[in-house]
Amino acid sequence: MQTQVLSQRPDGGWDPMKVYPNPLLAYIAARKLSRGQQRRCRTVCTSGQVLEDILPA
Repeated sequence: MQTQVLSQRPDGGWDPMKVYPNPLLAYIAARKLSRGQQRRCRTVCTSGQVLEDILPA
């Protein structure tokens, strides 16, 4: 299932970052992105359902 990583902008909107072939790869990328940019990220499947909401650690 293709999964997209989204990064939250300062204004509260979401920027699409990249599409991954499976949810595990997307989750790992979102964790790294969230830590690196200190932003909230989420993984979303192709139907639009949010799979994970990741807060910066």
